Amino acid sequence: MFIHTWDVARATGQDETLDPGVVHDLLIGMEPLDEMLRASGQYGRRVEVPAAADEQTRLIAFTGRRP
Repeated sequence: MFIHTWDVARATGQDETLDPGVVHDLLIGMEPLDEMLRASGQYGRRVEVPAAADEQTRLIAFTGRRP
Protein backbone atom coordinates (compact mmCIF):
# COMPACT_ATOMS: atom_id res chain seq x y z
CA MET A 1 0.00 0.00 0.00
CA PHE A 2 2.84 2.39 0.78
CA ILE A 3 4.10 2.51 -2.81
CA HIS A 4 0.56 3.15 -4.05
CA THR A 5 0.67 6.43 -2.12
CA TRP A 6 3.32 7.51 -4.60
CA ASP A 7 1.19 6.26 -7.52
CA VAL A 8 -1.82 8.32 -6.44
CA ALA A 9 0.28 11.41 -5.75
CA ARG A 10 1.95 11.12 -9.16
CA ALA A 11 -1.36 10.59 -10.96
CA THR A 12 -3.04 13.55 -9.28
CA GLY A 13 -0.14 16.00 -9.41
CA GLN A 14 0.41 16.06 -5.64
CA ASP A 15 3.58 15.94 -3.58
CA GLU A 16 5.18 12.52 -4.20
CA THR A 17 7.51 12.65 -1.21
CA LEU A 18 7.28 9.49 0.89
CA ASP A 19 8.33 9.03 4.52
CA PRO A 20 12.13 8.59 4.30
CA GLY A 21 12.28 6.14 7.20
CA VAL A 22 9.70 3.83 5.66
CA VAL A 23 11.37 4.18 2.26
CA HIS A 24 14.70 3.14 3.77
CA ASP A 25 13.24 0.15 5.62
CA LEU A 26 11.39 -1.09 2.55
CA LEU A 27 14.36 -0.66 0.26
CA ILE A 28 16.81 -2.55 2.45
CA GLY A 29 14.19 -5.22 3.13
CA MET A 30 13.17 -5.73 -0.48
CA GLU A 31 16.50 -5.57 -2.31
CA PRO A 32 17.73 -8.96 -1.03
CA LEU A 33 14.42 -10.49 -2.20
CA ASP A 34 14.71 -9.13 -5.74
CA GLU A 35 14.54 -12.46 -7.57
CA MET A 36 11.68 -13.80 -5.46
CA LEU A 37 9.63 -10.62 -5.81
CA ARG A 38 10.04 -10.55 -9.59
CA ALA A 39 9.12 -14.23 -9.84
CA SER A 40 5.87 -13.52 -7.95
CA GLY A 41 4.64 -11.43 -10.89
CA GLN A 42 3.71 -8.56 -8.57
CA TYR A 43 6.59 -6.37 -9.72
CA GLY A 44 7.71 -5.38 -13.17
CA ARG A 45 11.30 -5.07 -14.24
CA ARG A 46 13.46 -2.77 -12.21
CA VAL A 47 13.92 0.63 -13.84
CA GLU A 48 17.55 1.69 -14.05
CA VAL A 49 18.46 4.86 -12.18
CA PRO A 50 21.84 6.46 -11.46
CA ALA A 51 23.83 4.85 -8.65
CA ALA A 52 23.74 8.16 -6.78
CA ALA A 53 19.92 8.33 -6.84
CA ASP A 54 18.22 8.94 -3.51
CA GLU A 55 16.51 6.06 -1.71
CA GLN A 56 12.99 7.04 -2.74
CA THR A 57 13.97 7.10 -6.41
CA ARG A 58 15.70 3.74 -6.01
CA LEU A 59 12.66 2.22 -4.28
CA ILE A 60 10.23 3.51 -6.89
CA ALA A 61 12.48 2.19 -9.65
CA PHE A 62 12.94 -1.12 -7.84
CA THR A 63 9.18 -1.68 -7.99
CA GLY A 64 9.15 -1.13 -11.75
CA ARG A 65 7.87 2.42 -11.74
CA ARG A 66 9.47 5.31 -13.57
CA PRO A 67 10.45 7.94 -11.02
